[in-house]
Amino acid sequence: MHKFYQNFADKYNYLVYIGGNHVFYVDNNQKAIFETSFDFPLILNETYLKDKPLGFTNWHWHEEMQFELILEGPVVMTLLGKDHTLHPGDGIFINANVEHMTRPVIPGVGHYLCLNILPSVLTLFRGSVIEQKYYLPYAKSPQLQVVPMHRSVEDDQPLLKEIDELFHTLREAGFGYELDAYDHLLHLWKLLILRTKPAFDPAEQSGRHEAREILSYLHAHYSERLTLDELASKVHISKSECCRMFRTAYGCSIFTYLSDYRLQKSIALLSDTQLSVLEISDLCGFNSTSYFIKTFREKVGQTPLQYRRSRQNAT
Repeated sequence: MHKFYQNFADKYNYLVYIGGNHVFYVDNNQKAIFETSFDFPLILNETYLKDKPLGFTNWHWHEEMQFELILEGPVVMTLLGKDHTLHPGDGIFINANVEHMTRPVIPGVGHYLCLNILPSVLTLFRGSVIEQKYYLPYAKSPQLQVVPMHRSVEDDQPLLKEIDELFHTLREAGFGYELDAYDHLLHLWKLLILRTKPAFDPAEQSGRHEAREILSYLHAHYSERLTLDELASKVHISKSECCRMFRTAYGCSIFTYLSDYRLQKSIALLSDTQLSVLEISDLCGFNSTSYFIKTFREKVGQTPLQYRRSRQNAT
């Protein structure tokens, strides 16, 4: 990793990822922070799941909306407690601030394009008729938080065609491509809202908020010995409701997520420090070094030391 990015990661305790020509950071609340150009805030990234240390893209969220187009798969995306299986040629829209993760159906097989868009791009300016009439009434609609699109579904084909043309325009970057991309983007948004009822479900939003509180607490205290009693008391709900809300939001149990997050942290320490396996196991909250090694091997396919050596040999 470039020294600048490593220093940034060390200073702010962020995880740093490089996707294509773009760098983004994931903070302790799993918020992905992209290096977005102010003058043209559209970022197109290419992702290969085989390049991810755990073989999948772990839970994260971001302030940008996102369109994805699957190039190789199938992959399973989990959002708002539901799994969506997407095949090559399928796509998905993910609204701003929606947590999501992506894993392959076949280990190592998963390749897709992601376009991140600041919502302000769609509104022209604060108070505009575009914002008031075509953005704000729809942006919080439950129907528009996650929109999977399948090439086998006739009604989805116009959306997929528009996404494909938008991505092609951005990758070619010919003269005037910014104008063409903006035209495709606005048409794409129109197609989406034509399928959506402007509505808002406060109960659903509340459940997501409490689930994110649990997530934030896990990220802040992953190195400690956490119990369900402690987690439930921190968010002032019962243990059963704590488990239910988390599984509904993230599609897995609290402690399955915590184990994966600890592994993610351990991978960064194995790659970028000379700490011993014993020290890393303790810093990441594992009950014992033997359990850490066992869990690491099951998820990554190597022991921690084998992984460290493979990373050293690669560089």
